Amino acid sequence: MTKIDSGFIASLAECGKPAESTFRWYLTAIVALGALNYPEEIPGFYRHLLDQYIPEPEQRQETRKILEGLTKVCGIQGAAKTGNATRALATAIPEHLRDNKCYREKETFEEARERGQKMLRSIYGPNPDYDGSKTKTAAPDYSWIVTNLFYSFVFSFDEILNTLETSQVIIAALLGIDCQEQVKNHMIGMMLNGGQRDEIIALTDIVMLLADRLGVKFKGSQPSVPEMPKLKPTDINLEKEERGSSDLHQHI
Repeated sequence: MTKIDSGFIASLAECGKPAESTFRWYLTAIVALGALNYPEEIPGFYRHLLDQYIPEPEQRQETRKILEGLTKVCGIQGAAKTGNATRALATAIPEHLRDNKCYREKETFEEARERGQKMLRSIYGPNPDYDGSKTKTAAPDYSWIVTNLFYSFVFSFDEILNTLETSQVIIAALLGIDCQEQVKNHMIGMMLNGGQRDEIIALTDIVMLLADRLGVKFKGSQPSVPEMPKLKPTDINLEKEERGSSDLHQHI
């Protein structure tokens, strides 16, 4: 029996109103369901979105965005949770809304890596609290994988979700798996790329409402959304840099 009824879904939509000019509240909610390990709630939730919240002309595009959001967070929550979530969603997608195209298959390593480095700079470059050397020192191969595969081919791919929407789903997943150190950096990165603090608060509250409804307990208290820190000087234009010279390595 579902734990999420129409009344509760309406409360999530209401919670997301401060962010609605830029973000779709339900993208945070569905990604959070996967991260919280409740993929079985996704099909009914998605069907309700089609019935009540997503206008018919937008349903194909929004379905593609939901699937892409779940796909991108494989680099946050792992392939197993992403697999469970995407397969659950697939059972509910009507045939006329399905998209069988593989969007990344023709990308080259070089073009993907260049795009990934730009994204890393935009999120972490000016953040005074971020020390990218820690990850590289701790596990060089992990650092290489995150930098050259996750950021290059997964996170920075922007044909379906833009940079802010990607930050939205990353934050939803990090909140769902209770990684508070990493979520702080991504919240700052989201603000660096144009997101507003009140929008991030609203999206965070959606995840917390879902966790409470589903009985998910976290180690600590609800994470607070940081204020924008005093930024350190940086040149985030990678076109001026020799490709491959960046020493930024994601801390996830």
